[in-house]
Amino acid sequence: MAAQCLSCGTRPLDSFLELLHSGEANKLRQEANQFRDEANEQRREANKFRDEANEQRREANKFRDEANEQRREANVQRERANQALSQIADHTKKAPTKAERNAERMEQYLRTKVQVVNANDSQWPGAAEIVEIKNEVVTLFTPAGLSSSSASAIHVQCEDLEIIDAPAGSPTLKVLKRYGTALNLGQIKEWEERLQPSTAPLFSKGPNVFNVEYTKPGSSERRRLDVFESADGQNSYMLVPSAGEVLYGDNVAISRQFMLVQLELEIQGFRQSGSGSGGGKHPLYIKTRS
Repeated sequence: MAAQCLSCGTRPLDSFLELLHSGEANKLRQEANQFRDEANEQRREANKFRDEANEQRREANKFRDEANEQRREANVQRERANQALSQIADHTKKAPTKAERNAERMEQYLRTKVQVVNANDSQWPGAAEIVEIKNEVVTLFTPAGLSSSSASAIHVQCEDLEIIDAPAGSPTLKVLKRYGTALNLGQIKEWEERLQPSTAPLFSKGPNVFNVEYTKPGSSERRRLDVFESADGQNSYMLVPSAGEVLYGDNVAISRQFMLVQLELEIQGFRQSGSGSGGGKHPLYIKTRS
């Protein structure tokens, strides 16, 4: 049996075990406190790093705000520079020429028929169609018909045009000077027909049944119109001008074409100087004047 302390009533072994347990508990307590201290230190370190990160983030935001402000200022300066350059361009822009102004105005009348007068205010027999505007040159198309013996295309530089506005409808064009030589387009009625191949009608040439010669006073220029009937006796005739396209038709059509060509010659200043008639199988309704 274990000995027992008479003064305290405890046995020595129990006291030893209590002491041993107390020491281990203190040791564990010390280790726990140490771990706690280390954890607190790590927490302080983490808080320190967090504070530094927040400070760096604030610095980054500050730099970003400054960069955005500088970008806005740069945009303002760029806009001011663009406005200044635009004002400089407006002040230094070349004023449009008469040709450029006329070409721009004529664009709105493209494929429109207009009345045309010459520099001496003489009027063209019929309306002309504005069919093309290219490189400040306008093309005026006149179809074959009652007012013209053959279709033609006349070119005019825009600087040699005057545009006379009308109260309503299309304007009147005044041609001060033509550009180049008029293009004879035969008997076409529409501008697009110029691209189609033309074929002369079959005609068996017979005798000359009518002819007229024209001269221009003060000039050596001469013109002649000859009418031939068909050799087979049909109502078919051929009008041959000394300058221009050969025309075909019956006695009525060829008479009308003859009068139109003669009118055009008279407008150009030609006068009849002689004529002859061989008589035809069908009457011709041709009137001449000297």
